[in-house]
Amino acid sequence: MKQSKHYISIKYILLLALLFGSGCMGPPKPDLLPEIQEEEPPSTEQLESDLKSENTRLRSLALLELAKRNERKFIPVAREILHSKKDPLSKAPAVLALGIWKDKVSLPEIIRLLHSKSEIDIETVLESISRMEDPSAGNQVTSLLGEESSTLRLLAVDTLVRINARQSGGAILAAAKANKDPEKAKTFAMALGKLNIKESEDYLIGLANSSEPGPTLAAAYLALGKIGSKKSVPLLAKALQGDFEKGRENSTIALVDIKDPRSISLMLPILENSNREIRYRAADVLIGVPDPSTPRHLMEILTKGLGISKGPASHVLGRTKYLPAREKMEKILFDESVPDREIVAQALGYLGDKKSIPVLAKVLKEDPGEAKYGAVWALGAIGSEEALPYIEEACASKDQKLSKIASESLGMIASPKSLALLDKKTEDFPDLAPITLSAIASISGTESRKILEKYALSNNINLHQVAVSQLAAKKDKESIPVLISLLEDEKVQRNRKLILSALKSITGLKYSSKNEWINWFRLKEKNKEK
Repeated sequence: MKQSKHYISIKYILLLALLFGSGCMGPPKPDLLPEIQEEEPPSTEQLESDLKSENTRLRSLALLELAKRNERKFIPVAREILHSKKDPLSKAPAVLALGIWKDKVSLPEIIRLLHSKSEIDIETVLESISRMEDPSAGNQVTSLLGEESSTLRLLAVDTLVRINARQSGGAILAAAKANKDPEKAKTFAMALGKLNIKESEDYLIGLANSSEPGPTLAAAYLALGKIGSKKSVPLLAKALQGDFEKGRENSTIALVDIKDPRSISLMLPILENSNREIRYRAADVLIGVPDPSTPRHLMEILTKGLGISKGPASHVLGRTKYLPAREKMEKILFDESVPDREIVAQALGYLGDKKSIPVLAKVLKEDPGEAKYGAVWALGAIGSEEALPYIEEACASKDQKLSKIASESLGMIASPKSLALLDKKTEDFPDLAPITLSAIASISGTESRKILEKYALSNNINLHQVAVSQLAAKKDKESIPVLISLLEDEKVQRNRKLILSALKSITGLKYSSKNEWINWFRLKEKNKEK
């Protein structure tokens, strides 16, 4: 794209916005404790005055800020700048401001700027059109889907979606059929899919049949899902079993989007596919396309199917919480010849039946194999305190993977009985803090808060940061004094930004400096004493 003398990009506009934001902050705040006066944002009168300034930057910033405030009486000023030839550097901000205002009167003039010789960057023009949210611009934006620049094509798709240009579906489909470039075909497929242009079904099926494995084929699969193409279900089921990895992923997503019950019979045989990933992709489709017949077929697989099919079948039954499958799944869990016993154990966790606890506890004691990892997770997922002794024993294991999952499981049960163990685990293994402190935070009550506060005060930077983050998530106002004391601590390295964020999360206040928070807290405490 040729640059003109007055070429203005959207990056320039974003830079202006950044400069405007920093310009309102005033001088750096001292790190002492005097009362800090926040600088007031510029008044509308000041911004109106800035619009008359000889400084282009000041005019542009004022115009954008007025648009942000929806001060619509200044729309004529922006229109005048748009039509004027005297102030070319202010045109891009004017175009964007008119988009923010959704000034439909200016839309035809802005649309005319959608060409390579325009003095305004097309990215800026598209952003303005997007903000207008007027689908009448769709046909003009559609013309950009054939541009050589892939970035510009993607921006055009984004704009069409943002303005909901479904009425331009016919124009997009016609352009797609006329296109001969496989790379550009991907863009057309994206636009047709995201706008849910159902009339494009035959075109997209043809594109999928004629495209080599790559981005265009992957986009065609997704688009078929977006438009709900039932005619493409056999094609997508075949793609799910193919060699093209991204195609397998996108065809799975598409089949779930389409939700055609006819896909069930196509997925069931795939549960016996020699490729493990493909088996579980078929399982994902069975989970995402609910059908009353599915559990019956899966129960038959648990009884008569190949060993490799019993893991994915159990996964589906667990995720769909089909409780009658529990006993069969428990029996399979003890069959060491069955692959994916870890998945079978997890499926029992999804079912959430306390009757599975003894079975899972027994599997937990196995030494070789992966089943114990699924078992300890499942014990947590069931959520009963009856499982605590087994999980706590696993938490103390020398098997680090088992111990880590056990800590997560304690968090799922969220019992105060586990606090001492989790506290000790955090002390002994600080690297596990993201898991153990998260588990502690999930437990309600004063004791869990005090443990988090203890680690927030730790000199270990990792423990300190994780604990402060968990205090922020807990939102307990009783933690405010500890967080303030961390701000006042000058001897130990602290993550001040994280502490300020935690205080904002807990209080809802928006102070931005250390001293503003300390002054606020001291005043609050003083008022308590009165």
